[in-house]
Amino acid sequence: MTIQPPTSIALPAGPSGLADIFRYCPRCGGERPRLDNNRSLRCDGCGFLFFFNSAAAAAAFIFHRDQLLLCVRGREPAKGMLDLPGGFVEFDEAVEECLRREIREELNLEVADFRYFASASNDYRYAGVPYKTTDLFFMCEAADLTGIRPGDDVADYVLAAPGAVDLSALAFASSRAAFGLLLERLTRDRERP
Repeated sequence: MTIQPPTSIALPAGPSGLADIFRYCPRCGGERPRLDNNRSLRCDGCGFLFFFNSAAAAAAFIFHRDQLLLCVRGREPAKGMLDLPGGFVEFDEAVEECLRREIREELNLEVADFRYFASASNDYRYAGVPYKTTDLFFMCEAADLTGIRPGDDVADYVLAAPGAVDLSALAFASSRAAFGLLLERLTRDRERP
């Protein structure tokens, strides 16, 4: 299942956009390389071309019995808001490896048997730099929460019935969209004979 991307995915060119972040060419030091179609940086002096590609991130809907395990963000961006366990995929790391690592770092849990659920694009602004991400969402179960404790960038965790979660309390648009799809699926599954 894929969530439809927004109609415009242009990177911002204003004061906190890429045009102001990249004031000099990384290769020759020439001033003001230009943004081509908000997708790449091009230096007219030396011909350097750098593409802004999407970063991969993964998150998990972790069920414990009939409840969902959510994190409370301990750092910016969106400090204090709800989030799904997960994070950025490292170089040379499979998405499933990323989820196992992130869930271990964030919640001290070992979880397996991930089932792909959906994907969505997202805008992630960190330290004033805009990042385009492709977020992959998976579902899994945690039978035992013994030893769970928040770590890394997680301040706390909550267990909640999926229908009781206020989607506006979720930190990122991609998570809100995927969570909405999850609620639709759970409703359909309950209505099936």
